[in-house]
Order: sequence, then C-alpha cells, then structure tokens
Amino acid sequence: MSTRVAISRCNTYQFDEVKKSISEVISNSDFPIVKNKKVLVKPNILSDSKVETGITTNPVIIEAFIELLKELGANDIYLGDSPGLHTASFDAHNCGLKDVCQRTNTHWVDFTKDPIDHKIGKYLLPMANIINEVDVVISVSKFKTHQLMYATGCVKNMFGTIPGINKSGCHVKVPSRNGFAELIAEIYRESKCCYGLMDGVMGMEGPGPANGNIRKVGLILGSSDSYLTDSAQATIMGYRIEDIPILMAGKRKGYTHLEPNYPLLSANELIIKDYKRVAIGKEKAVPALIKSTLMKPFHNLLIKKRKTPEFLADKCILCKRCVDICPAKALHIENNLIILEKNLCVRCYCCHEMCPKNAIEINE
Repeated sequence: MSTRVAISRCNTYQFDEVKKSISEVISNSDFPIVKNKKVLVKPNILSDSKVETGITTNPVIIEAFIELLKELGANDIYLGDSPGLHTASFDAHNCGLKDVCQRTNTHWVDFTKDPIDHKIGKYLLPMANIINEVDVVISVSKFKTHQLMYATGCVKNMFGTIPGINKSGCHVKVPSRNGFAELIAEIYRESKCCYGLMDGVMGMEGPGPANGNIRKVGLILGSSDSYLTDSAQATIMGYRIEDIPILMAGKRKGYTHLEPNYPLLSANELIIKDYKRVAIGKEKAVPALIKSTLMKPFHNLLIKKRKTPEFLADKCILCKRCVDICPAKALHIENNLIILEKNLCVRCYCCHEMCPKNAIEINE
C-alpha cells in the first residue's frame, strides 16, 4: 500500500516562499489533524550551532510551520530537542529557535527534565516526557548525510528524544550499523511520531551530519510515513534505498512498506548525480547466530572493520567535546593531543559529530 510523499521546490529561506512550500507539502501528504490538539515539533539540533552552518533545522522552516499549525487550529505548540552534549545552559539560542519560540509564543521544552523510562526492545531508555503529554508529534529534520547511517532524516531525528549523553551510550549497547538502525527504528516508534517534514532548502553533503559541506538542494519534503520522507531524501542524494540501514530496519520490522506515491515532484527525477555521499561500508546484516554471546568476538571483528576516526592536531582546539561524548571512553588528552585507544573504539563517530572545528576525519 503506497503512501503519499510530497516534495515542493523552495529555493530560499524567504518566509513567504517557505510557508507556501510547506503548505503545498502538507496539503498533499496526509497531514494529521491538529485542530484543538497539543503538538510537539521536534527539530534537528545536533548542536546549538549558528544558522549559517546548516547543521540544524533552519528557524524560518520552524517559524513558518508553527504559523501553519496555528492556522490549522493547533491548541498548544511545543518545541524541543536535546543535543548529544546537553549542558545546563542549552537554550537553542545560537541556532535561532529560542527567538522563534519567543516570537510565536511557542513553549520550549527541556528534554532532560524528568524524562520517563521506556522499554525499547530489551533496553530501558529514558525519553522526554513531553511525548506522553501531547496529541501529535512531528519530526522536522534536515537534509544531511551521516557518517554512520549514510543519511540522516526524520526517523533518526527522533533519537533526540533520548536526552543528552544517554544517546551515546546506545552506541555501546548496539555498535553495529544494522543493530543501531534497528534501535533507532524502535525509538522512532516509541516516540509516537506521525509526520516527517524535511528542510531541504540547503542540505549537507560529504562528512555529515556536522562537518560536511553546505549545498543548495532547493526542496521541502514531507509524508505521514517518515521513512518515506527519508527514502525520498536518500534517492535524491543518489543512494539506493537498500543501502540505508534505518530504512531497511523499518521495512524488516514492518513499520513501513517503502512504497512511495509522489503526488507532486518525484524523487526519482530529482537525483543529484554529483552529491557527495558517505561511502557505503562492507558491513552486512549480522545473522542471529553471530549476535549470540558465543559469537560476540566475531561480531566485534565485523565492527572493527570500520575505519577509526583520525584526529587532526593542526585543527584541534582541545575543547574536549569528543572526549566527553565518547560512549566507550576510548579518548583522552595527552601532551595536548587527543589520543584514541583503538581497541576500545566502537566506531560510532559521535566524536566526529560533536567536533566544532572539523578536526576529525573518517576515511572509509
């Protein structure tokens, strides 16, 4: 059974153009009823970075979307996220979303306050309690590549409902690409997200999701099936759908059929042939036998085939973000250099995501 995925052209972050494009997308993609309901809008705030870096969902996208939600009769609108290193001072000021909340009288939500434990697969993980208090949850992601998952999007964006440093610990629990993708699929399902909107006006190519290059894409995408929003993104980037672990995890679990219906523009006709993608690794889905305790050494061997991060001393400012975020405690500072203990590294690339100076490279 196919589901509609709407793609609309939007060449600038000029407010009226953005609002018109989002309106066209939601009108053609089975948008949920929000009248008289409480709505959580979940942007992508990997880090509270300046708007011009293209790391976060652009504030114009969020503001235009909030205005449309109000016009559709939404009762209360909440906005929130939790970056990997969520400090007490985090308030989404640098990325422009704090100002959006003030201008639109939208409630800002701190995901680290009073999180509630959820049983996700075999793990007990804390999640932002706001997802239990609203009627509608919407993911508003950014069109970006991803060093571990190849492409990030609306499904992966809901990983942010796991507050702060708790996210990095998930990489130790499930260090393989496919295992991590399955966990993301379960977290997405638990988040109760019912729509995925994507900011593709300006995208990121190369070593995303934080240290890639900004590239104009000129699109806004949306679907009631976030997997399909993400599959459209992957197609436009030039990936095969079967190469994206999160999409395949969702299909294996029966959370999506990955059968898009394009009422407006078709992703197949929008492929950017020279888009700089993250190279596809050799790691395949691990059979159940290998996942067992007896076969764990072989499973670890497959993980260690992935490239370890390379630290560039000439760019490093010793901010310690990589050390603080590392879930395997594989990094420390010695003689003013970042030292990696390769035998401990789980190749999750959290350090790469958090580096503010592009001082970490992953050479697949």
